[in-house]
Amino acid sequence: MYLKKVIVALWALMVAAVAAIILLIPFVPSIGLAIRDFTQFMEDNSLFASIAALILGLSLWLFFAQFQVDRPQTPSSVVLNTEGGEVRIALVAVETLVRQAAGQLKGVREVRTGFFRRNEGLGVHLRATVSAEGGIPDLVAQLQQRVTEHVFNTAGIRIEEVKVLVDNVAAGPHNRVELR
Repeated sequence: MYLKKVIVALWALMVAAVAAIILLIPFVPSIGLAIRDFTQFMEDNSLFASIAALILGLSLWLFFAQFQVDRPQTPSSVVLNTEGGEVRIALVAVETLVRQAAGQLKGVREVRTGFFRRNEGLGVHLRATVSAEGGIPDLVAQLQQRVTEHVFNTAGIRIEEVKVLVDNVAAGPHNRVELR
């Protein structure tokens, strides 16, 4: 970002200098002669072609950089303000809580998580593989509710939205191994 600002500033100064020279041509007759001498000097010097190529490249880069969309950064932790001070909970820990909540539901085989900002809170993207034993809409509703409740009850983090993509449906019975 800093490099872009420096390049834009240099570009603006260069354009201002060229504009000032062009502005002075009608008023100062010797400038026209100086420009003519300079162009004759440039014909014999390939260094100026390299400089012109660099300026053209920077110009195109600045032009296309204006259309680049800045994506919002994904947060790395959630900040909770308590009476005792600030508490930061890493999203890796929240991800573990989401997986625990999903693991409590019969019918959810695998869950992959992602996070996004939602107003003043946190949103969760879930990609789930579910079993074909029951209704998917009911299972997804239970998953959303379980994730929201488990994360809030355990960490005090309010999940404002849970978006679920069921990307696979596993057929057949699946033996779950539970550790107690």
